[in-house]
Amino acid sequence: MKESTPPIMSPDRPAGPARARRPRGSITAAAILDAAEQLAAEGIDAVTVRAVTSRLHASPMAFYRHFATKEALVDALLDRVLGRFQPPPATEDWVEDLRSFGLSHRRILQDHPWAVTPLFGHPSPGLNAVRIGESALGILHRGGVTGDRAVAIFSGIIALNYGWSAFTTAQLTARPAAGNDEPPALRDVLAALPVDEFPLTVAVADSMGGFGTDLHYGIALDQLLAGVSLPQQSRVTRADGA
Repeated sequence: MKESTPPIMSPDRPAGPARARRPRGSITAAAILDAAEQLAAEGIDAVTVRAVTSRLHASPMAFYRHFATKEALVDALLDRVLGRFQPPPATEDWVEDLRSFGLSHRRILQDHPWAVTPLFGHPSPGLNAVRIGESALGILHRGGVTGDRAVAIFSGIIALNYGWSAFTTAQLTARPAAGNDEPPALRDVLAALPVDEFPLTVAVADSMGGFGTDLHYGIALDQLLAGVSLPQQSRVTRADGA
């Protein structure tokens, strides 16, 4: 009986079963977005075409059948995140509804800290961003606030949330890795300043230590909303003096 010859292994390919690629057409846009969001949790820079397709065991062509570029993928990913915004139910108090809107929008950013920075570069990634604006404008419309004033108030809340979230996200990422020395707390640094030169700062050193907290956010939002129901009064002076 003739002895069988064992297969010859290529020196360039390791022994063992090769990782199979998915069948053509089996990768969906939703699967690509799922993989991209998992990668984004490590930071938006981790989202690349190579990383996404590798996670899905797919070829780059499978990716490009759904998204023309990486930028298109990021837009879709941000639109997906903003689609999780839950508009507050309407009540008889439209100013309180506006507060609920601000809190709901901020919660989206808190739940997806990796999305804050790319949202600055993609201010309107899709229809879900428009729907968020429509929700705020609808609340303001019920209060009789329309036009430029409505846009300014809505923009002010959005700017507060993005700025606040960017600051708190930076605080989290700036924390030292395990084993590294913890830097002095902000409260201790400020309390140690010369009182004769910085009397007001030293006096609020404890409060400054809580800079960026939920408590301070609530105070800032309250102050912004305090003037929303006041009669329209613009203090902006045009350059031509009109």
